[in-house]
Amino acid sequence: MNSLITQYNIYCDESRVENKDSKKMVIGALFLPRKEKNRINISLKNIFKKYKFNQELKWSKINKEKKKFYESIIDFFVKENELNFRCIIVDKSKVKYDQYHNNDEELAFFKFYYFMLRTKLLDNNQYYIFLDKKSTRDKNRARSLYYFLKSFILYNRMAVNIKHLQAYSSKENNLIQLADFLTGLIGFACNYQSKQSDKLSFVLYLRKKLRKNVLCKTTALNEEKFNVLVWNPKEL
Repeated sequence: MNSLITQYNIYCDESRVENKDSKKMVIGALFLPRKEKNRINISLKNIFKKYKFNQELKWSKINKEKKKFYESIIDFFVKENELNFRCIIVDKSKVKYDQYHNNDEELAFFKFYYFMLRTKLLDNNQYYIFLDKKSTRDKNRARSLYYFLKSFILYNRMAVNIKHLQAYSSKENNLIQLADFLTGLIGFACNYQSKQSDKLSFVLYLRKKLRKNVLCKTTALNEEKFNVLVWNPKEL
């Protein structure tokens, strides 16, 4: 990211967290300079308009009839220099809920959210974080995530300011929808069983555009465009 830009928006979503048939869940975040939000949002809306797409962009609702549209969304992400993506991939079967999370899957989920975000918060930057709204038993989960991130910043004596962290409906935010699409794609790539699925073509398309042989593999922390962390059970 450009060190001269001090304000960033982060749009977050998750995939396969509660899906019992999926071994791995993914939590993803889309990063962009705050000053570029309107321009990027307009460009995204223009793609929707071009392909007469008037629905919510969600990975779970993909269909092959809109193939060109979804490929254009991938092209847009890859070509837009100011858009970066980070995600954490978690093997749910290796999470020790009883030992580390009070037998609370929801608590563990937000810990992984924290784990995914904290190492991408950089000195001298301000962040506005937008979570996809999801039902939680504890209504203070998002607030707790905010305080844990603030504690990490204070403990490490970092010059970082989280100006905003709140959950929003994805129906009202195209950039959360884009985060959903990318996170869902990775979730599918890490879990799919059938090579006959229509969704596989989009996994292969993103791999081609990013020039990557695999998507579900840890990348270097300083890789900006497409940053992946495969969780190591020893870390949490």
